[in-house]
Amino acid sequence: MRRIQADTALIDAEVFVPYIVQAYANAQGSAEPALAALAANARLSEAVARLSVWDFTTPTGIPEGYDATDTGGSLGAPSAHEVDASVAATLYNVWRGQFIRNTIDAPLAPAGLPLAEDQHAVAALRNLLERFPANQGVGASGLNFFNVPGVASAGDRRDILILKSLADTLDLLAGEAFARAFGLSASQDDYRWGKLHRIVFSHPLGGPFSVPSGFGLWPDPLPGLAGIPVDGGFSTIDVGNPVGGVRGADADAFMFDHGPAHRFISEARPDGVRAEMSSPLGTSGVPGDSNYLNLLPGWLSNTGFPLLLNDDEISAAAVSVSKFVPAGKTDRTSVAQKATRRGRAEAAVR
Repeated sequence: MRRIQADTALIDAEVFVPYIVQAYANAQGSAEPALAALAANARLSEAVARLSVWDFTTPTGIPEGYDATDTGGSLGAPSAHEVDASVAATLYNVWRGQFIRNTIDAPLAPAGLPLAEDQHAVAALRNLLERFPANQGVGASGLNFFNVPGVASAGDRRDILILKSLADTLDLLAGEAFARAFGLSASQDDYRWGKLHRIVFSHPLGGPFSVPSGFGLWPDPLPGLAGIPVDGGFSTIDVGNPVGGVRGADADAFMFDHGPAHRFISEARPDGVRAEMSSPLGTSGVPGDSNYLNLLPGWLSNTGFPLLLNDDEISAAAVSVSKFVPAGKTDRTSVAQKATRRGRAEAAVR
């Protein structure tokens, strides 16, 4: 159950990445000039090679990022595998948006028709690709969603748009839209997912109440980029849907603003219930208190803490006790409560 709750693999990537790889294979040696030109693009070749060996996970790929592999929120340097997967995740997430724009949106937007929302857009793409042998990219409406003027073959049109969307992705990532994250770099090694997939815990009062910075207790870890880098993405089991949806095309579009309010796991056993949970932020609402953000590292890295369910466990693990006494009254812990606790202890000994 822990592994399930920490699953940050992109399910739609498992469907679409094979089409990217096959389109590039089809382009090599193609007699269609536009398709052959895409196959000759060295940057495109590198991107396809990265995607072809990707396991569809979405690690941040940066030392400042929180991943499910960071037990207890203790950060470490990303492994070579995590870096490679992080780059591939960046390429894919931006490609997805460009492919939707170049196919689903292309015939609809000029006509002033409403664009499909995220889940329907992704489902429509899958439908067009899986039914391509029969429908050749033409939808039930009669619209051709793989439209490339001057190209006769439907298969070539499909592959051109798949690869053109990847070329558009590389241009975007190296351009102004992503400059705050990647500094206009054309090196794919720099395209780490953690620089895009970030979260800000927004407080209604804003300003220092939001995290980051939480009154300076949690400064922004990435200069020039708001938020905390975390793994995950669109429709991952560990929720992290981007605010810009599946059409994200700039450095802030892949941030997310909601996730699990808490993660809970329990096991009913003959000797009682064993449970753990994970919650964001902290157990204290007082800025500056040691428990103000104490739960956040665990939440960011999918690490739970034991959930105490009976009085004895709570008493044994208590760090401090706060008592609220009405004005003018003395603090009296009832004799009955003390007797009850003493009786439990005696019963346990017997």
